[in-house]
Parts: sequence; structure tokens; C-alpha cells
Amino acid sequence: MMHILSKKPIGQIVAEDFRTIKIFKKHGINFYFLGNRTIPQVAEEHQLDAQLLLEEVEAIQSLESEENIDFVSWPLDLLVDYIEKKHHRYIKKNAPIVKAQLEELAETNGEKHPELIALSKQFNDSVMKFSSQMENEELFLFPSVRKMVKAEHSRVKLTKSQFGSLKNPVLKMKNAHKTESERFSHIVELTNNYALPEDGRDAYKTAFTALQEFVNDLLVHIHLENNILFPKIKTLEKELKHEL
Repeated sequence: MMHILSKKPIGQIVAEDFRTIKIFKKHGINFYFLGNRTIPQVAEEHQLDAQLLLEEVEAIQSLESEENIDFVSWPLDLLVDYIEKKHHRYIKKNAPIVKAQLEELAETNGEKHPELIALSKQFNDSVMKFSSQMENEELFLFPSVRKMVKAEHSRVKLTKSQFGSLKNPVLKMKNAHKTESERFSHIVELTNNYALPEDGRDAYKTAFTALQEFVNDLLVHIHLENNILFPKIKTLEKELKHEL
């Protein structure tokens, strides 16, 4: 069992058991974009004991729980509905709130803590990028996925004249995820991993708590797309005679 686990990409491990996210997050391991690495590889990169990390993952997998959501088994149209209604709506609702909190923090404390000014700018820039990406997904990618699923159910083979490959749009979104995941790693560094300074008051705590929740949701969002949605799109396109 552990030998098999050691060979699996961490993105696949998280896709198969969502509960393992907490282990990789605890150790600061990028499972959402760099999910193609194995546990021995990430253990070496983070100077961790690979055996202990494997045991942590295996222990949580062995627990009987209803917490685990089997996203891998979901049909594609359900998965895009979930991403749009849960994660896109989360960003649209909460991004303006976090943005305002960070801007206020930068305005009131930026002279003493200039990293807050950089933090606010980085967050605003990232939200702009994600807003554009979400619009592209909602107007093009997700409707295209639903069209493919409908064709699959109807057992209709799509020709290139009927439907273009999603290879390039998916690649662009994966590249955007890479850029923004790196940006959010920098954002976390700017907050010193959400640690409050000695003079940090309630506004600090409120803003950093909201930011941490936002980032956590975003990482799950990226994971669902990179490690589950995009590979499933590739598989379905091949089945419909559209090689990615």
C-alpha cells in the first residue's frame, strides 16, 4: 500500500482523498499546481522525512469519514457547476471585502509596515486576473464542457467543424494558475504566514483571517481545475476524437 502511495503524484492523492489537503498544507507543499510530484520528491524538496510523510497520508486515508468528497467520480458537467457556483461565487462575494480590508490596513499602517502596501497591490492585481479568467471559463470553457457532455450522452462524435479543441484554453488557464499561485505564495510571505505584528490590532486580525480563508478557498479551486477538471476534459476530448 505504501509502496503504491509513494509512486502516486500528490495531485492525484488529493484528488482521490480530499482530506489529505490538510497534510500538504501543513507542510507548505504545493499540491494545487505542482501536483505531478510524488511524496518522496516533495519530501526531499522540503527536507522532510518521506517515510513519516507517507505515514501521515496513509493514516488519514485509513480513517472512515463522510468528510471526503469524491470529486474524481463526478461527471464533468457537475464538476464545472460546482466550481462555478461554489468557488467563483466565493471570489465574487469575498474579494471586494478582503480588498477593502487590506486597503484600509495599508492606509492606516503602511507607513510603519510598508509590506502592507505591497500586500494590498498584489491582492488587487491577482483578483483582477482571476476575475478575467473566471469570465472566460463561464462564457467559453464551461459551456464547451457542457456541450461535450451532452454529445457524450447522445453518443455523437464531434468533428472539428462542430467543436474546437480545448487544448489551448486549458493550457492558458494552467499557465495563469501557475502565475497566480506564485503570487499568492508571495502574498503569504508578505504576511509572515498570517502572523500578527506586536502592534497588530483587531483590524489586522480581521483582514488576515479573511485573507487566509480566501487563499485557502483559492487553492482548492485551483486544485479542482488543475488536478481533476483539466485531465477529465482531456480524456473526454480523446473519447470524442479530439486529441489534446
